Amino acid sequence: MDTNITLNMAMNIAIDYKSKYNLSGDILENLERTIKFYSEFDSVNGPVWLVIVSIEPNDFFAENEYTIVISDKEAAVKYIIDPNGHIFSPHLETMTDEEFEEIFGGDEKEN
Repeated sequence: MDTNITLNMAMNIAIDYKSKYNLSGDILENLERTIKFYSEFDSVNGPVWLVIVSIEPNDFFAENEYTIVISDKEAAVKYIIDPNGHIFSPHLETMTDEEFEEIFGGDEKEN
């Protein structure tokens, strides 16, 4: 399958992302274990590169690694799968409390 980005480009995207968002961990040099290409994955439209980042073992984490999911089509990080399997997207802006209340808080009754 033809790809939009190369393995090395995926690695550089992950390294830049880690640096920009001050994420912990190391991307190991064993590229065959560290970076994998999939023609489709979860909720991403199109092929992806998964980059494994090793972290220090911790009693609060199920795994000692997290995964950076990179869209091949967009050449950009879509999200991270944290060590406990949860989706995390530090690059997406979050809603302020006021925005959340405006969208979701209208149905509450006063006591």
